[in-house]
Amino acid sequence: MRRAFAIGSLLALLFGGELGWAQQENLSVGRFVGIGARFLPNVLMPVGPSDIDPVLGAAITGQYWISDLLAIEAGGWLSGFRDAWNPRSFTSLSGGLLLKLSDNAYDDLYLAARAISVQSVYRHYCCVYREGEPPAKARQDEIMPPYPWPSFESRTSTLAFAVAFGIERSWSAQVTTNFEFGFIYAQVMTTHLPPPGVPVPEEPVPTPKPETTALTSFGITMHISVNFYLPRK
Repeated sequence: MRRAFAIGSLLALLFGGELGWAQQENLSVGRFVGIGARFLPNVLMPVGPSDIDPVLGAAITGQYWISDLLAIEAGGWLSGFRDAWNPRSFTSLSGGLLLKLSDNAYDDLYLAARAISVQSVYRHYCCVYREGEPPAKARQDEIMPPYPWPSFESRTSTLAFAVAFGIERSWSAQVTTNFEFGFIYAQVMTTHLPPPGVPVPEEPVPTPKPETTALTSFGITMHISVNFYLPRK
């Protein structure tokens, strides 16, 4: 009876210890590369600062883990829009490092440092119709730019540096969600210039000159990301 009790106690100790170890398995160990998307949900938009563009931190990201505590991150995204009169394009590139401050079974704290470069181009074309032709009946070849300078082009370059603290929740060894809160410093330069192909006026008119403005801003950044990881082989 005592022997059976001793054997049962030993088995319970072994299986209980193995089950406890399995429950506390560190899901973030052994990561190799990962891909993800970082964005600011609309519900958090009012909380974010008004002088910092939320798109500065948004990106499709890739990560390479040098070790279980340090990773290199690169990301970016591009978009474009065009209608009859207003083509625009947007390109964002970023790179940085991720350093884990704590490495737990499910929830990890980390520090992220990133540099971000954004380039955007916006062109605005107005139109007038030839005299005597109703707009509803005018054909595309009968639409001409207004006189003398009908449009403008705006080019914006942004260089930003961000430092953020984040918490990562591992739902499995492959899938995580992250929440980041930090600070961002941005330098923005915008140049307004007339696009090529401006018609020559019949009367002397001063030629428009490019105008450049610079802006520096500092504010709070918040983002949520979803990531998928591949383990080391």
